[in-house]
Amino acid sequence: MQNLNFDDGFKEFSINNDPNRVIRFNPADFGIIERINVAYQEIEKATQIDEDIELKADGSPVELIGKAAEIVQGISNTIKKQIDYIFNSSVSEAAFGHQSPLGMVKGVPLYERFLNSIIPVIEKEVKSEMAASQKRIGKYTSQVK
Repeated sequence: MQNLNFDDGFKEFSINNDPNRVIRFNPADFGIIERINVAYQEIEKATQIDEDIELKADGSPVELIGKAAEIVQGISNTIKKQIDYIFNSSVSEAAFGHQSPLGMVKGVPLYERFLNSIIPVIEKEVKSEMAASQKRIGKYTSQVK
C-alpha cells in the first residue's frame, strides 16, 4: 500500500499540562464551528428538565438513587457525546477524566470551562488561516490586474 503524506492541520493539546491527557484536532477546521453550534443546541435540549435536582460540587446528584441519578447520568452522557462529536474523536475522556462534565468549578460546569478554553484557540487558528489564504489569493489576483 502506498502512503500519502500532507499537512492535515491536526495539532495536539495537553489538558492542564498533563501529558496523559492529550487531545488532537484541527483547530482551523471550519466544520468545528458548525459542530460546536450543534453541540450547544443538543446540550441545551438535554439540560431542559422540569424537575429540580440538587447536585453536589462534583456534579453528582445528592439523591444517589432514583430519577435524579438517571437524569444527571443522561445529561452527562449527552454532554460527553456532543464533546466527542465536536472533535470527531473521544475527547471527553481526556477532558473530564472520571469527573462529571456537570461538575462545578467556581460556579461554572466543567464542560463549559473546557469549551471556553477551546474557543479562543479555534478563533485564533481560523483567523490565521484566513489571513494566510487571503495572502495566497492576493498573490494571484495581483497578477491578473
